[in-house]
Amino acid sequence: MEGEENQGDFQKKQNLLQKEIIDKNYDKTAFINFCMSKKDNGDDLNNWTYDELSGIVQEFISTQKDNEPEQHEIVQKGGEEEIKTENIEKIEQFNAEEHKNFTENKIACKKLEKTQLNDKEVKVTVAKPVTVEGGMFGKSYIKYEVTTQPFGWTVERRYSDFDALRKLIQKYYPSFYVPPLPQKKIGNKRFTESFIQKRMKFLNQFINHVCESESFKASEILEAFLSYTDRGKFESKFKEYQTLTPSPYVEEYKTLDGIISITLDEKNEKYFKNTNKYFNLQETILDKVNYNLKTLNHNMKVVSELIKVIQKNFEVLHMLNTRVMMKPVITKSYEEIACFFKNWGNILTKQRLLIKNHMKDFFKYINLEGKAYSELIVRREELKSKYNSENIRITAKKEKLFNTGDITKMEYDTEDKCINTASLVSDKAYAFKYICIADTKALERLHNQLGYANKMNLRELRKLIKEYCVRFIDNMEAFNTGFYPTITDLLNTWTNVENFVRTSQANINVK
Repeated sequence: MEGEENQGDFQKKQNLLQKEIIDKNYDKTAFINFCMSKKDNGDDLNNWTYDELSGIVQEFISTQKDNEPEQHEIVQKGGEEEIKTENIEKIEQFNAEEHKNFTENKIACKKLEKTQLNDKEVKVTVAKPVTVEGGMFGKSYIKYEVTTQPFGWTVERRYSDFDALRKLIQKYYPSFYVPPLPQKKIGNKRFTESFIQKRMKFLNQFINHVCESESFKASEILEAFLSYTDRGKFESKFKEYQTLTPSPYVEEYKTLDGIISITLDEKNEKYFKNTNKYFNLQETILDKVNYNLKTLNHNMKVVSELIKVIQKNFEVLHMLNTRVMMKPVITKSYEEIACFFKNWGNILTKQRLLIKNHMKDFFKYINLEGKAYSELIVRREELKSKYNSENIRITAKKEKLFNTGDITKMEYDTEDKCINTASLVSDKAYAFKYICIADTKALERLHNQLGYANKMNLRELRKLIKEYCVRFIDNMEAFNTGFYPTITDLLNTWTNVENFVRTSQANINVK
């Protein structure tokens, strides 16, 4: 009986989501992310009571009043407001290449042990999606076949496995840039083919980007993700790393060379301030670019469908004129026009796919990458805020202890024979250096963490910009290579019509 009640409650919750989220065309990905922001594992229906879920649904809907309209509404609106260049806040130029030599310190740390992946050119292919029972809004989810060369490893992984991998890499590689994942999106019962293919393409980009890092390749986590065919063994390994808490101290970090570099230059602040402004502006603009490319793609699809209808009508006219023995020039004209629209429709379909793949999807992923880098800036700001708060607290504590003049409460290292106890109560600068020794060491460690975040933010941004350039040029080359022939095909199609008209005119004049 209890099982039947649970099943009924689960179905009741699914019906609620179907009625309030799916049927009303709200973004299901946004709703899932909203649920996950409210509760751990919030994407699992079993973690919500019906009343809780009902409240979350209403709260989510209240935040969606200004959301994008549906596709047909987008087309009618004709796009969003143009971004005017004069409204973009000027960012003071700050060239990272001119500031490679920030003040740095080096600290010895633990050394990473290399795995089979290191020193190999690793290529991963995510393919062959298969629908499996499970999920939140329905009973299906997608698993993919993940093949790794040159090892020949083949495993099955689902989106949540990729997500767990990313979170663990972020956990054990603090301040490293970790490439983004595509958004998680669950349909009612199964995904559309276009969505599956798009997400699979983004998963390929994610995992291959991860495998470009020699540091990540030295991780057992990545090796297990790519090689463990036994599902139980794979989950056990990930659970082990999820339950452990890595040390926050930089001397406990692991690097390939056993050295940690920290950057403490004040010029960092100017750099990070400008970088943050840049990514915020880029996100705003790319959001609008993707919105308008989505509209363009939809409109091109509508035009393609209309062209097919026109083509069919002219084919019917050609057949009709053939049967009633109309003049050959008229009959042939209808055939040529139908052929023109057919070719035009095929060309437009090719162009639409090229724009989707090399413009819309490409810039969408570029935007995701910018947001992923922004995560580093946010974590650094959190460290900076924590350091400043602790610095203020400890300074106030030292001030209070020094003013009391009570040496027995000053928490200095009593084993340090070099400390002049008389100076502890008479020389403020000297006292501040030696009293509250435990707090001072903790603050120094926090300062080192901030310095490491500074260094990594600088390094990872330079690396990201370099990769941007390579992938940007490769993408534009692919776009040009694919798009140029469609222009030639369109010109040839028009030339065929033009030749027919001229030939027909000549024949008429002769007769």
